[in-house]
Amino acid sequence: MKEINIIGAGPAGAAAAYALSKHGYKVKIYEANKRLAMKPCGLGIPSVKDLPFKISKQFVLKTVNGVELYVDEKKVLDKENFLEGYIIDKENFLESLIAESGAEIYKNSGYNPLRNTVRENGNIKEVKEGIIAGGFSFYNGEKINAIQTIAKSKDIEDLRKLIIFFDTEIIGYYWIFPTEDGVEVGVGGYRSTEELSTLLNKFIKSNELLANSTTYDIKGAQIAVGGVDLNFNDNLIKIGEAAGFVLPLTGEGIRPSLISGIEAANAINEGKNVKNHLHNLKITNAIRIQRRILVRVKSMDRQRRRELLSSMPAEVHAEVALGNMNKLKIIKALASRPDLAIKLINYMSNE
Repeated sequence: MKEINIIGAGPAGAAAAYALSKHGYKVKIYEANKRLAMKPCGLGIPSVKDLPFKISKQFVLKTVNGVELYVDEKKVLDKENFLEGYIIDKENFLESLIAESGAEIYKNSGYNPLRNTVRENGNIKEVKEGIIAGGFSFYNGEKINAIQTIAKSKDIEDLRKLIIFFDTEIIGYYWIFPTEDGVEVGVGGYRSTEELSTLLNKFIKSNELLANSTTYDIKGAQIAVGGVDLNFNDNLIKIGEAAGFVLPLTGEGIRPSLISGIEAANAINEGKNVKNHLHNLKITNAIRIQRRILVRVKSMDRQRRRELLSSMPAEVHAEVALGNMNKLKIIKALASRPDLAIKLINYMSNE
């Protein structure tokens, strides 16, 4: 039985371990933290249609079937009953995936990239080949800062939709996602963590859903928004956020990371070139398109950003936000705006 080492037990690493075990591999996972799912995130998987496995109901904190999307103060999308999404218990979900895989997991065992070593039962072990799934700290592309907190009040107990506010000034977004007994509320963008903390407090006080809520400790992290970057070395394959499997315009990372982990494992088992396989995935193309749009939006002044994003029909926002990128739907929705249709189709064209 061939042994494979995985650095990191987040969504990508856990998914890769799960799939590799199904193919008959012995898997060892090395996780830097004492607990899984330590990175703060919205815990949302807005669509499960393209996931390669089902998520058990025991790990679903809330089901979500709708989304509201704003550009600054303007509502550009408000749809219900078109999503099949979940807010998940990320820690227990990952623990379950790894347990089902039968992988050996060594927590509090960080990877030393200078020496290519980990700790296993107190001993130093060299990792010559395997999978890097260690999250944003291993990502070499562009990253933004993000912070979030938990808010609780009776006004938001029954929330069943994802609410996202794109802010054209910080070129980022605020989010309000339902969770087990409140909401995850946060902000990510091109600002320092201190500036984001001030902005988040203002947002909470000014938002009618959150104005009467009680908030808890603010936690922060970085989000990879520079697109997929699979370069590391010939013997270590990057997946998940370490490789940029995050949708740059929305910060969604759990679903892309799960897909990258499963697909990398399948490619390994089939003897394919893993980097080429990951490069050609549908989710990779969606990330590539969102990255092009983000770069273009960054190059504009704020007024032009607002005009571009506010002028998109709701159907286009839905396609772009979820990473579906159906050209026919976009062209149909933009029939009255051929200028905008041409721009978006150009962003969607292959490099």
